[in-house]
Amino acid sequence: MRIGLLYGLGPSCSYGAAFEQIAEADHLGLDSVLFEEHHGDWGSPAVFPLITAAAGRTKSIRVGCANRQLALEYPINGAEDAATADIVSRGRLIFGASAGERAAEFRAAGVPWAERESRFREGIDLLRTVWSQSNVQYIGAHYRYPLQAEGEPGWRREPLPRPFVVQWRRGQQIPRYLPMLPKPVQLPYPPIWVNATSRAIIEWAASRGLSLLVSSIETESEVSQKVRWYDAAIAKAGRSRNEVDVALSREVFLAEDGDKARRTGLPGLRAYIEAVRAEGREDLATLAVAAGFGDEALLNTCALYGSVADVIDRLLRLKAEVGVTHIVCRSHLPGRCHLDVLYSTRLIASGIYPRLVA
Repeated sequence: MRIGLLYGLGPSCSYGAAFEQIAEADHLGLDSVLFEEHHGDWGSPAVFPLITAAAGRTKSIRVGCANRQLALEYPINGAEDAATADIVSRGRLIFGASAGERAAEFRAAGVPWAERESRFREGIDLLRTVWSQSNVQYIGAHYRYPLQAEGEPGWRREPLPRPFVVQWRRGQQIPRYLPMLPKPVQLPYPPIWVNATSRAIIEWAASRGLSLLVSSIETESEVSQKVRWYDAAIAKAGRSRNEVDVALSREVFLAEDGDKARRTGLPGLRAYIEAVRAEGREDLATLAVAAGFGDEALLNTCALYGSVADVIDRLLRLKAEVGVTHIVCRSHLPGRCHLDVLYSTRLIASGIYPRLVA
């Protein structure tokens, strides 16, 4: 099992402290750092500048986005940003994407909430096409590339006339096929982690051989259920679990003294859960976080806090019984002491990591 960090850098977060923590995680040998993308009051909309900044301050840790809101934009924009970030990071990008979590973000962007999943599926297929092919044409229900493309739905390569003339030498000819440049370093494209927002999206991701990311506000029983849906769809598609990652994000706060960890970490964890509940997010309507679970019950089944000994057995069980391959830990929340977060990160690297990778 691999271990990474998760950051949601809104207006009240310290960017300097976060990047110091990320540099320390790279030095300690952790595997990944992912940034959340949200618009409006939650801030942190510009994840790719954060990703490239993190890449410039690190050497080996993977960098990426946890939940690129792909349905809110023309997907080629995200494809170009991601390819550039993959180049800058020397092939360390993870591309995590979400079908949509907050209806308010869709209303602000003028995108119908009811179309989020169909736009998301089409957007991911478009990204995979332009990342891995040269001159191509893509036509879907929501997007087309190039915009002048005409014909039947689907994607196709450009027929190669003899002699072949590169695009920029074709004068005023309207392009029906185009390459997307630059291309990412990783072949055929960076790892794609699909947020487990619904059963339909989970099964679709499995059918495409894409990895899965389950959110930090789902209980362990809810995580197990979603991974079972994913595993069944993987098997139905004739694919192997070895092709993919099953990642799980968790709110994590550790200290040598479990009581100290609870005193310093619980206020921030509780405030985070209360803020999520107050949003009334549509993607959480069927989960325990919206169904009247008490704070303590949620904290004990969603978050990881205390000493290393307090949390290691739960993580080993998630690895062995559920098949989680990557834990993404959020220790950085507004109001938490920077030094406490650094210390928690060091405990993750020294106490948790050796047990999970063995």
